Amino acid sequence: MRIVDTKGQSCPEPLIAAKKALKETAAGESFIVLTDNQTSFDNLSRFLKDNKADFHVNESGGVWTLTITKTTSDVVQTKTEEYCTSEISHFQKGNFVVVISSDKMGEGDDQLGHLLMTNFIKALKDLDELPQKMVFYNNGVKLVTNSSPVIEHLRDLEKMGVELMLCATCVNHYSLESVVGAGTLSNMYAIAETMASSGNIVRP
Repeated sequence: MRIVDTKGQSCPEPLIAAKKALKETAAGESFIVLTDNQTSFDNLSRFLKDNKADFHVNESGGVWTLTITKTTSDVVQTKTEEYCTSEISHFQKGNFVVVISSDKMGEGDDQLGHLLMTNFIKALKDLDELPQKMVFYNNGVKLVTNSSPVIEHLRDLEKMGVELMLCATCVNHYSLESVVGAGTLSNMYAIAETMASSGNIVRP
C-alpha cells in the first residue's frame, strides 16, 4: 500500500500530498498518510470528509496514521490551502513573551512542578493569542531537548510561528548541545533585548 510520509511538515504540505495521492488513487483503493502534527491531522480529517473519502486513524507516539480509501472517481477540486486554519485566533500573536527559567512550574513538590509545566506549555497552543517568543534559560533549556516530555508541543508552537530562544551559555553548561530538539541558540544580549522590548513578560 502506498505510504505518504508528511512527518515534519506543516500545512499546506501534508494536504497537498494527500490531495495528490487521492487524485492518483483509483476508486476503491487505499493509501496511507503519516503526520506528526496535530493541526495537520485536524485539517487532513476535514479535507478527507469533505471529499467523501473513507479513512480510519491510528495514533502512536505522536504520529497519526490515516488509512484512506477513495470512494469516488471524481477529481478532487477543493483548494487545500482553504483547510490551513490561519484564520483561527490562536495563530495570532499577542504582545507578550513567555520566559522559562526552570523545567518545573512553581516551588514545592518536583513531580507536581513538572506536571504543571507540561500542562502550561500544552495550554499555550490553545490560547486566543500566542506569545511572540519563548525564552529558555538556566534549567529551562532542558525542556527543549529531544527527550523532554513537552518537546512535541514546543515544536508545534514553533511551527505555529512562535520563536524559541535558548540561552547558549545554559545549553553549553548542561552539555545539551547535541540533544537540542527545537529553537535556536541565542546570546544574553538578544535575550535581554527581547525581554526589554516586550509589552508583557509571562513567567510560569
